[in-house]
Order: sequence, then C-alpha cells, then structure tokens
Amino acid sequence: MTNTERSWRAEDWEVWDMADPYEAANGTTHRPAGLPLETVELVRIGFRVAPRNCNMLGTCHGGIVASLMDIAMGRNAWEAAGRASPTISMTVDFVRAAQAGEWIESRARAIRKARRFVFCDGILLGDKGIVARGNGVFAIPDAPAG
Repeated sequence: MTNTERSWRAEDWEVWDMADPYEAANGTTHRPAGLPLETVELVRIGFRVAPRNCNMLGTCHGGIVASLMDIAMGRNAWEAAGRASPTISMTVDFVRAAQAGEWIESRARAIRKARRFVFCDGILLGDKGIVARGNGVFAIPDAPAG
C-alpha cells in the first residue's frame, strides 16, 4: 500500500480510546490493527464522519477536520517525543469536503524531533482523495532549554 492508498476494512481497525472528552463527544477515533508503519509515520488514525459532525451544508465541519489533523499529527509527535506533546502551532488547508458516512484516514509524519519540539506534517484521505493537508509544531514538555 502506498502512502496515499486506502483500503477500509473494519477488521483492519480498532477503537483507540485515549479517554479524551473531546473525542468522546465528537466521534470515535480508530487505529490500524497490526499495520506496519514507516519510521516517520509512527501513528495512523481513522474516523467515520457522522451526521453530527456535519455543518448546515451537509459536509464535515472544518473544525472537525482540523481536529482530526491535530489528533493525527499530535499522536505522531507524542510517539516521537515519548510523552504528550501539546500543539504550539498548526496550519490546515482544506482541499475538499468530506460527506457524512465517509471514512477518513490520516497519513501524518513526525518529520523532525528537536530538543524541545516535534515538527509534523500530514494529510487526511477520504473516499474521493485528499480532504486536508497540514503542518504542526508540538512542544516536548520539560525538555531541557537551549
């Protein structure tokens, strides 16, 4: 499977419950069950867009898409840093709208880990291609200064 191919099969994914109240209110995040990931893509997430995630136009709300990007890159940063790594900055470009019922998967990377920060990028893939792309900087708490 290449970095931008998707193959949704329920048996390939499991619920990833991080006891996050935001995620609990907005939808279930999944992770691949046994998918070998690359050195830079440490974590992958999946998400089924529910009607409650959609705006008045009937498409997935941009806030949900941005949240999914933050979760995908943030969990890669956490894995790279070995601890929770809060978001310092993030940009998201919305490429196309996702629909209710659509399955979205991340392809995020921890592209560089410095002493105090992890730099990430990623895309979110839907049924008809890329939904969004983003970049983020994540802090490594309690890391030694300079």
